[in-house]
Amino acid sequence: MLLNAVYPTDIRLAKEVKSLTADGHTVFILSEADEGLPDREEVGSATVIRRPFQAAYAGLDGVFAGARTLTTGVVESWMRALDDIVPAEGIEAFHAHDLPMVHTALAAGERHGLPVVADLHENWPEAVKQYRRGSSLGSLTNLRYLADRVARPVFRWKRIERDAVRGADRVVTVTDEAADHYVEDCGVDRSKIDVVSNYVAMDTFGDAELRDVGFDDEFVISYVGTLGGPHRGLDAVVRAMPAVLERVPNARLLVVGNGEEYRRHLESLVSELGVGNHVTFTGRVPFDDVPSYIAASDVCLVPHQSTGHTETTVPHKLFQYMAMSRPVVVTDVAPLRRIVRETDSGMVVQPDNPAGFALAFVELANDEARARTLGENGRRAVEETYNWGRAGEALCECYRKLRNTSGAPERNAELSIV
Repeated sequence: MLLNAVYPTDIRLAKEVKSLTADGHTVFILSEADEGLPDREEVGSATVIRRPFQAAYAGLDGVFAGARTLTTGVVESWMRALDDIVPAEGIEAFHAHDLPMVHTALAAGERHGLPVVADLHENWPEAVKQYRRGSSLGSLTNLRYLADRVARPVFRWKRIERDAVRGADRVVTVTDEAADHYVEDCGVDRSKIDVVSNYVAMDTFGDAELRDVGFDDEFVISYVGTLGGPHRGLDAVVRAMPAVLERVPNARLLVVGNGEEYRRHLESLVSELGVGNHVTFTGRVPFDDVPSYIAASDVCLVPHQSTGHTETTVPHKLFQYMAMSRPVVVTDVAPLRRIVRETDSGMVVQPDNPAGFALAFVELANDEARARTLGENGRRAVEETYNWGRAGEALCECYRKLRNTSGAPERNAELSIV
């Protein structure tokens, strides 16, 4: 698997590895190097191979290499690593995580005559649009960021996405809405798309060991996840707090996760509204502690704004909340609305609507029986449907389809994947 990050950091990839190796496949993960981590090690049931890919951009040669990557989408340092790994490890398929890695995988696939799975966790062009919208002017002093912004505007990312999903042998995505996007906007045959959603592994969340994180005797409203920018929708939640506190004086907004720039903005808003005694920012916490923070909560949030990004993806946090039997409050974006209404596990409010959030929080605070029922409904839905056991089987079925693709060379039942 090709991951343009340090591993282990990606919870989706870890779940995929477990499923694929249990199905008999051999999985290698090619990832970025990091100080203190070995160049090669076994992590879980996968072999992780790390290379200092970022170092390839140092010096004048690195500038030219970066320019070629911006032009072609192919990262030369990754290609060189794959040229070594393919024969050494007997690789039989490439699995690229997220759009920036797909064109490199396609080039390697063409060179070595191997199939490519494009695993697209989100609508990348729309995500780029939102993250750039949330970036400060200070980001423009970062030359690599500026070069990428100039050379790869959103419309070019859309072309990159279209070519990537058309070129891949299989496309893995996380929602039906994303699958529809690739069919309708990119011209991909639906038959080569597999939906492998961000469902939760019950042994991690549903049965996790918990520790006391405090917040006793408070009505805790929690958001768990990255503070990636305004499209996360937390401004409206903070603005709801004065109205909530009028009716629920012991309410507390608990924000668990990292994202310095957006956090500073939210902290300023909290101060402006005078609710600082009722809002807690934890920053990044160890992943093993996340279930404990969810368990300490009375209601959990996914307050996304409606964007091309959020209308086609679904976050891990929704299923994590449900697995912990917590009622959820989500915004009216397609995947969130569909799942919460199908499962009767929470309340749906309009995006960017402080009054709507306040009403939902107050209703749940004043009706413990209803809140408990919604939480139980969510837990039951995860146990029956929205669990990684089902998603992992969908991923394994993707590889069975890949192996049996008409016209593909005969392959082993179990593949060696990077």
